[in-house]
Amino acid sequence: MGAALFVGVAVLGLGGCGKVIDADNAQKSVTDFVAKNTKFTPNDVKCPSGTDAKVGVEFDCTFTGPDGDYVAHLKITKVDGSAVLYDIETKLA
Repeated sequence: MGAALFVGVAVLGLGGCGKVIDADNAQKSVTDFVAKNTKFTPNDVKCPSGTDAKVGVEFDCTFTGPDGDYVAHLKITKVDGSAVLYDIETKLA
């Protein structure tokens, strides 16, 4: 994976009453995103819970890659019902 920077768009679901991001879904989305864009599939992605599902909100998830600790930075670009669209970039921490 090196020090590569990946930018993309993914959809993740909302949790509970639909006003916060579901951390488990965010973790799965980051895992799928990294696996799709690299030859590595992380198994320890951690995302915060209780993140507001509002356009413009940004949050970081972490995972261990083959070269060390990584950060996946997510920015919410659209909320449509129970789907959240966001930009994601990953980089070495």
